[in-house]
Amino acid sequence: MHKNVIAVSLLVLLLGGPAFADAYQKALEQIQKDTGLAPVQIPNTEGAYLGKKHRGYDVIYTAKAGNVWGRYAARLTMGEIGHEVGGLLGYVTGQREALGGQVVGSPLDRALSKIIGQPLAVTVILKHGKAAAPRLDIVSKYSVLANEVDMPEQAKIGFKAGSIYSADAAFAGRLAGNKQLMNHMTSLRCEYIRVDGDAVTFLWSGSETDYSGMINDHGGYSKMLNAIMDDLADIADAITG
Repeated sequence: MHKNVIAVSLLVLLLGGPAFADAYQKALEQIQKDTGLAPVQIPNTEGAYLGKKHRGYDVIYTAKAGNVWGRYAARLTMGEIGHEVGGLLGYVTGQREALGGQVVGSPLDRALSKIIGQPLAVTVILKHGKAAAPRLDIVSKYSVLANEVDMPEQAKIGFKAGSIYSADAAFAGRLAGNKQLMNHMTSLRCEYIRVDGDAVTFLWSGSETDYSGMINDHGGYSKMLNAIMDDLADIADAITG
């Protein structure tokens, strides 16, 4: 059952036929019922997005299946999302760099080649509104973006979920000391979570096998989405200053 939900909820199977449209709508309704996520619009982008207010934070979710982006289209799309939500996508698209808002030449060029080639790509962005938030990454060693980490390791989470990296040992320590959060995060794999002055962003790229495994570890698709949003909110709650 969950594989059908995965396929439809990836928001790429609305091909115009009545059967696809009906399945897509039913999947959206079920996701909204289970998670509260509902369709939202981000202008001038390619793709579909779900959003909600979660524990007081604005959340945006989107996903892609297969190499559905050309590099140019991906740059335009990610650039617009960067303008809208900041956070990791603002960083990788150059919106927070001295690049005049241009995607070309930004860190996105390094990330795109890794993300686009993956069978699945999932992004969840939680806007925390705390500009003083220190930089912190939580990265699985199996993440395709693991080599983007350039900070010291502060704590280990688990075999699949990876470790916490930050120059701010106190912030990392608050997260590592949250036993409930750490227990939840052991169900993650192949993830890259980035905290910055705009948002806490969950970025996942990998195979359907890995994605299905992560869903099973959470006990179901909607449970996984709810858990990820709670993880990001717990991280945001731990930001001080």
